[in-house]
Amino acid sequence: MPRAKKQDNESVQSPVTYSQPNNNILYVMMGVITLFLIFMTVKMFALEKKITSGATGGTVAAQQESPLSVPNLKKYAKELGLNAGKFNKCLDSGEKKTLVDKDTAYGQSLGVQGTPGFFINGQFLAGAFPFQFFKEIIDKQIAGTASSDCTTYSTDLQTSCSDPQKQSFFPETKEIDVKNMTLEGTKNAKVTIVEFSDFECPFCVRAYPTVKQILKDYNGQVGLYYKQFPLPFHPNAQKAAEASLCAGDQGKFWEWHDKIFELEAKGQAQ
Repeated sequence: MPRAKKQDNESVQSPVTYSQPNNNILYVMMGVITLFLIFMTVKMFALEKKITSGATGGTVAAQQESPLSVPNLKKYAKELGLNAGKFNKCLDSGEKKTLVDKDTAYGQSLGVQGTPGFFINGQFLAGAFPFQFFKEIIDKQIAGTASSDCTTYSTDLQTSCSDPQKQSFFPETKEIDVKNMTLEGTKNAKVTIVEFSDFECPFCVRAYPTVKQILKDYNGQVGLYYKQFPLPFHPNAQKAAEASLCAGDQGKFWEWHDKIFELEAKGQAQ
């Protein structure tokens, strides 16, 4: 019986005798895992910082490469033969910001919410519509048959003015102030078009050839005025608008206007 008891004691003590080496191995493994986790965490933060830095750099580079970046605006001024010193001072100082903001606020007071927006003898057409839409409105203005009644227009225009949810043609006439604005086309023409536009707006770029066609086909009958309406989500539009006014100070607003839209339309701005 004593021997059996001794064996029982050995069997009970045996786990205690051999548990110490097992615990040491466990501690070593836990230490290795901890070091590995620390290493991976540091590496992850380093990678995240690199990606963030790269994204920021990419954003800056993209802005610098934009056709309407400030360096490019200054380059276009030279290409148009403007006095570079005067132009750069005007643009860098932000002295035209107040005038641009004034145009935008005026457009908003008239109901302009996006670009491009055209007032054709006071009738508002919002969007880059095909030439025939403009032609119908202009022809009625010239013929003296323009009306505030939506049903007197074609089916296409009726669709654009009858549905409140999709209304883009507003035949009710509004008085538009064009004082101190630069005119392209004929002074005291039968039809005056006031365009609220954004140099960085793709729809404005799309409407540009239509506007040029109107001036060509209605030579002597249409006068065009341009109002600034840079949209806040176009990062370069504000400075491009200011730049156009700086060019205007040197008598080349329309040359500037055409150059910017033509470059963007062709995708050749560098």
